[in-house]
Amino acid sequence: GEKAMTQPEADHTRYIIGIDIGGTNCRIGGVYPDLKLAEPVSKYNSRVLFHTGEPEKVLIEIIEDYILAHPEGTPAGICIGFPGTVNKSKDTVISCPNLLAFTDRNIAGPLGEHFHIPVVAEHDVLLLLSYDMALLGIQDTDCVVSFYLGTGLGNGIYIHGRFLDGKNGVSGELGHIPVYGKTDPCPCGNIGCAELYCSGRALERLREAEFPDIALESVFSYYDSLPQLHTFIDYMAMAFTTEINILDPDYIILAGGVIQMKDFPYDGLCRQIRRYARKPYPAQTLCFQKGSNHPFAGILGAGVYMWNKL
Repeated sequence: GEKAMTQPEADHTRYIIGIDIGGTNCRIGGVYPDLKLAEPVSKYNSRVLFHTGEPEKVLIEIIEDYILAHPEGTPAGICIGFPGTVNKSKDTVISCPNLLAFTDRNIAGPLGEHFHIPVVAEHDVLLLLSYDMALLGIQDTDCVVSFYLGTGLGNGIYIHGRFLDGKNGVSGELGHIPVYGKTDPCPCGNIGCAELYCSGRALERLREAEFPDIALESVFSYYDSLPQLHTFIDYMAMAFTTEINILDPDYIILAGGVIQMKDFPYDGLCRQIRRYARKPYPAQTLCFQKGSNHPFAGILGAGVYMWNKL
């Protein structure tokens, strides 16, 4: 019989250190060139970890612990995802509203000096988008947009072979598009931002005010009978379609904790987006993809992103 093709030996001597910093949890893991995880992943409480004035020193400590625990390989680079804006040169966090210790801190500089390997700070949604694009096999696509509906509203844009970052590194702030007629203050300092009406936080506020007897995780089970939830989905669809009508993307990735919730009206959201999309195009050819809900997507995405960079 024919000899079966042998897989090339996977290179597990080098790995990227991926760090996923969320408002609640901070996870650190290694990602090999074949995008396999170096187990185990270490998990910390972000608020406990980063209450200090020098968060970069804390990062150096947890990275050293990780390297010591994985003596079988050597780190080739470090990539850190932040729930906030990062500057164009990818070394300094501009604004991190959920973890104020990072705001206006150069993180990559001190880490690079300490470890002598490339270090990149990046907006977490672009790392999630890197992972989703690798998973879906759409890295060679002209334009992909992603909407991550978690605590806030995250948005990543991949266009003409690269992630859009803009003059200051802060493009894709769809959550802070103003909604006409709204004057509620946003933590960002502006008023009436879209994120105030379609995000995990907005959903929590809506539940507390309108139907406090229903548990947050099962609110969407009552979607048909609660018009307030229809309004919530409508705000999402309007925000998303605004960008879709501007960019005419090949793929639209819908992801994040809210979209992964039990009984979330995914088809209803896609229908509303089609309704608001320009006719006949892009409305007729919209291609929706559900993003991954892998618990370590942020780490894996940091690996994909950094291996591509190196």
